[in-house]
Amino acid sequence: MLLAASASLAVPAYAETEVMPTSAAAAIVVAADDQPADQAGPASPARGPDFDDIDGDEIVVTAPRLAGQLDTNIKAEAELDEAAIASYGVSNVAELLEALAPQTRSGRGRGSGRPIILVNGRRIGGFGEVRNLPPEAIAKVEVFPEEVALQYGYSADERVVNFVLKPNFRQIAVEVEGGLPTQGGRFQGEIEPSFLMIGENGRLNLNAGWESKSMLRESERRLDYASDAAGQALAAGAAARSLLGASDEYRIDATIQRSLNKVTDASLNVRFDQTDTRSLLGPGIGGVTDPLERDGRSRNLSSTASVNGMLGNWRWSVSGNYADADQRTFTDRISGARDRFDSSQQSFGGNANLSGTVTEGWAGPIRLSATGSFSGLRFDSRSERSGAVTTTNLSRDLPGVFGSLTVPLLDPEYQVGNIGRLSLTLSGQYQDPSDFAALKSWGANLNWGLTSNLSLIASFNQDEAAPGIQQLGAAPLVTPAVTYYDFATGQTVQITTTTGGNPFLLAEQRRDLKLGLNWSPPMVEGLNFSVNYNRNKSFDTSNGFPLLTPEIEAAFPDRVTRDANGVLLALDQRPVNFDRVENSQIRWGLNFGKSFGQQQPRGPGSGGPAAGGRRPDGAGPGAPRGGGGPRMGGGGGRGGPGGMFGGPQGGRWQVSLYHTIKLTDKVLIRPGVPELDLLNGSATGNGGGSNRHLLELDGGLFNKGMGVRLSAKYDSGSTVTGGSAGDLKFGDLATFNLRFFMDLNQKPKLTEAVPFLKGSRLRLSVDNLFDAQRKITDATGRVPLNYQPGYIDPLGRYIELEWRKTF
Repeated sequence: MLLAASASLAVPAYAETEVMPTSAAAAIVVAADDQPADQAGPASPARGPDFDDIDGDEIVVTAPRLAGQLDTNIKAEAELDEAAIASYGVSNVAELLEALAPQTRSGRGRGSGRPIILVNGRRIGGFGEVRNLPPEAIAKVEVFPEEVALQYGYSADERVVNFVLKPNFRQIAVEVEGGLPTQGGRFQGEIEPSFLMIGENGRLNLNAGWESKSMLRESERRLDYASDAAGQALAAGAAARSLLGASDEYRIDATIQRSLNKVTDASLNVRFDQTDTRSLLGPGIGGVTDPLERDGRSRNLSSTASVNGMLGNWRWSVSGNYADADQRTFTDRISGARDRFDSSQQSFGGNANLSGTVTEGWAGPIRLSATGSFSGLRFDSRSERSGAVTTTNLSRDLPGVFGSLTVPLLDPEYQVGNIGRLSLTLSGQYQDPSDFAALKSWGANLNWGLTSNLSLIASFNQDEAAPGIQQLGAAPLVTPAVTYYDFATGQTVQITTTTGGNPFLLAEQRRDLKLGLNWSPPMVEGLNFSVNYNRNKSFDTSNGFPLLTPEIEAAFPDRVTRDANGVLLALDQRPVNFDRVENSQIRWGLNFGKSFGQQQPRGPGSGGPAAGGRRPDGAGPGAPRGGGGPRMGGGGGRGGPGGMFGGPQGGRWQVSLYHTIKLTDKVLIRPGVPELDLLNGSATGNGGGSNRHLLELDGGLFNKGMGVRLSAKYDSGSTVTGGSAGDLKFGDLATFNLRFFMDLNQKPKLTEAVPFLKGSRLRLSVDNLFDAQRKITDATGRVPLNYQPGYIDPLGRYIELEWRKTF
């Protein structure tokens, strides 16, 4: 009786201070067989099938969630625990997101931008706050569909990734890596020290880095210049042209996050980087020994700050940002003169978000999220060519408001409906750019959770977007000796290109429809299946100048310069508007993974979860004030039990497969010009038409400190019709990337023999394992010079060795 009474008091008290690192629901069972019947506690509530084997005199405490997980009715499409994160063998959040790209890519079919990032269920000032966080500091990763973004004051155009961090974590790390292609000709090296401390009242993250890449010249790749009439002249200058320029990058990054009180946090991130580049454009006055050069320097300073907290039951956040990007480029001319291009861009802004429950509806709480924002952009450039100076001064101020309202329609817990949970989210946005007419957007999303394992989503969005100010007004930049394939003659030639801005671009109108399904079959633990259908239609899209096919040249004859024999001499590649773009696709896939050999928690002192509900801020009752994540049993300065890199002892295997099928992809350049069907012979880019099929495979195994991952990508080819040399065929391409890594901290015999290796990890990466190249041929079977492997993929197979040590 005393044991049971003590447990009934001690366990809830413990829950207020300790939340353990496990994502599975766990139970703490305390025997009370000797309790007299007349002293039994109040009657227990009705028990479901999960508790049928528990005696009535036992106390059961459950906690299915970690503090910092999202509190939303929309099911996560993927979740990674510590073992799953360790199985990727990455060094920071930026690398982890790159590895998770197939799972985090937007299901709206519009692009591949970075997902929206949350930390412990809260907004952050910017990606810089989490970019360099090591994987050992992360307890859990959740990936949600785009509709969840509405609840946090963002538009529903990117998926949401939530990182749940560990508290009381400290790490000093040094990472050194070097790599080179198996064909030689280039070396890349990098060194990156870092420091992270997560404590009771906040976290501090410091990073620095230096990365150097050597130059790769045309003469260092086997190019068949005889395949084109202009090849002889090009071959003579191969040693004076670079395929990949040389560069040196220096960077330093700092983030500090502090808890102002139990529910209010503040953070600041500052980053500075400088990159020096040098490339070769071809023979100069003195021939190959005196090549034309282009060298430049870019400097970037960026900063973000944010404060967020609770106001009653409402979550609020305020953030601001400032960035300054400066660039200077010098380009040699055959005459001996040097062109100069300078640009400077300042961006700044801020936003304030308030979200919470407006009132209790018939099927649950009605939630509102409202955001007010302002952003400013200033861009100045100066282009000096042959004594002629062109200057550009651009600016844009963009105030705006965004809001979303989520209304539950059905919920069995409220005795409204018995077919699952159904909710409707309405959103709207208004922006008033200083250099454009007002932009208005709205959307509607239906989320239907039929069961805890099966959910459906339907959404429609109508958006307006203005072109970027550099698309509108960047100063012209003229580049000589650019290698280009000319469809009209079927030859590769060297031309002069002009890039910059086009002040006559129009605002883009977008209409998107999405239908999605997410299913975790209850009979197969660890399996998640999703399928999305997207149909997008846009008007007046702003695009870079497309591939110069006969159709494009007919639409933009004033952009092309030819000599009397029809040889292409120059091309104006400044942006253009397409009248209409329509596409639709189906993307389906599965993610399947399991851990094995894990040490199972047995109670509060051994890593099991604590009891309790949710705090008003959405975090669990034991969320620490400063670290913002769950308090980890045994997770002190070394990132949890089981080794520096491996997390909990045991192993993990995982595989994901995603298949995208494009159903339609059509472009109308302008009225009066035939519509382009990118799936059937047309193209707007140098990479050919649209590939109908895209397959993405990723899988890995991690056990006892050893890990291996394989990622593969296949996209089907396309054909571009027309041109004097007939159709241009872009073949299928399948690439494989392989990664081996070893956590030496889980090899005690080795670290005892060589103590210096303690806390180390070795990683060997091989990108493009089989050195695959897309084969591009004309009607005669000839590979145009501009599409030879040395041009389209100069690196080819690339091997990199990395050593990382933590202290």
